[in-house]
Amino acid sequence: MRKLPMASIGIVCAMHEEVQKIVTALNLKKLTTNSNFAIYQNQQITLIESSIGKVASTLATCTLIENYNIDRLINIGLAGALKTTPVGSAYFVSSVTQHDAFIPFEQYQADMYQSINCMVPTNAANAMTLTTGDQFIDNMHHANSDADMVDMEGFAIAYVANKYKLPITMIKGISDDANGASEEVLFKNLNAAMDQTIVLLKQAI
Repeated sequence: MRKLPMASIGIVCAMHEEVQKIVTALNLKKLTTNSNFAIYQNQQITLIESSIGKVASTLATCTLIENYNIDRLINIGLAGALKTTPVGSAYFVSSVTQHDAFIPFEQYQADMYQSINCMVPTNAANAMTLTTGDQFIDNMHHANSDADMVDMEGFAIAYVANKYKLPITMIKGISDDANGASEEVLFKNLNAAMDQTIVLLKQAI
């Protein structure tokens, strides 16, 4: 794969609509590669568009780490609120779990049920907890978690980062309230939520 030098920050983002906001804000250029993923880059940053879900984001994160000069990872994107949190706001993530994991074998539970800590900038106003699952949550009771927010990629990306011993920062914008209207309102709120995540992204880089 062709790559530019000195790209030390890797960004994983799931949806094309989210990615295009970041590409414009950071003036990233699309690379011509033989990858199955769209990849954008400048001298400091390489961004990969993973698509939605834990499997896709795991593969994308591994692709990014294995093929580019990545010193640290950032995951950025939308999340649903599991607690009272304003739609359109954005937050750093302090820790992430997965809410759809179940394993009866005790020797594997520590791995499946772990909470992974994320890096939060020292000047961050606040941070929230995140939980991840391969389900679009339109009823907050379907996410068996006491986390503040829910998404479909975060834990997988943090898990890969841990395996590669890379620091991970996560930024999530609230697109919906994880309720029956979530599917309808997510794209309506995308621009406002992503604009706020990009403000935090600029702090993190």
